[in-house]
Amino acid sequence: LGSQLALGGLGAAHGSDEASLGAWLETYNGGLSAGVLNTMHAMNNASYPKEWNIDPYVLAPQADVALRVDTEVEGMRYPSYVSGEGLVVPNIFGPYDARLLRRTFTQLGQKVHLRVGASSGMYPRWTAFLAEHPGSWSQLAKCPSPTLYKDGAWAYRFKASRNGRSHTVLLSGSGDPGYRFTALGLAETGLCLAGRTPGCLKDGSHGGVYTTMSTMDAAGFLNRLKSVDLIKAETWSSEDEAEIVV
Repeated sequence: LGSQLALGGLGAAHGSDEASLGAWLETYNGGLSAGVLNTMHAMNNASYPKEWNIDPYVLAPQADVALRVDTEVEGMRYPSYVSGEGLVVPNIFGPYDARLLRRTFTQLGQKVHLRVGASSGMYPRWTAFLAEHPGSWSQLAKCPSPTLYKDGAWAYRFKASRNGRSHTVLLSGSGDPGYRFTALGLAETGLCLAGRTPGCLKDGSHGGVYTTMSTMDAAGFLNRLKSVDLIKAETWSSEDEAEIVV
């Protein structure tokens, strides 16, 4: 959602124009769900061709070669300094976020250089949040306590740039990220895909094996999530200064 909102703020691409997109997880205050832990365990124990592990487009094997602009799964090395964001480190969700985003980009015919990471302060803040909630460590792979569920929060920043312009979207929400936004967001996604939410699906969307955001109208879905108090969004555009990545 955030990537499509940021790219949409740049207007339509022309010809072979390439956009750059930075996706930076800035806040993740909540428990680590059993689903995340089991996914990591499954990935570590799965058997698959080794080249899949380093292929940025493993989920888009039939993508047009002209759209394959990335050579690294997460698009960058860590730690790196990114102007406007500061020191960037690995994002716990980065490897699969990046692969799913690229599948959406290629399904939509978008030529995007993607970088995914987390602000360096995210992990210390998360640790401090857990330390402030007694018993939270023992509940990392379980449903969170009512207090942990209520006090949680998340924020994810997306900055898209192309031809000297940039558009930034900061999405955020309250409550435990995994057990509030993820759970209710999946339910809202299902309602959208089932045609139950007006203005949510793109005109002419057909069935098939697609990522959800390649079939959904980003602005329409955002409005729905805002209406049920699942998300907040801040946006701004600017003439883009030369971004520094070290």
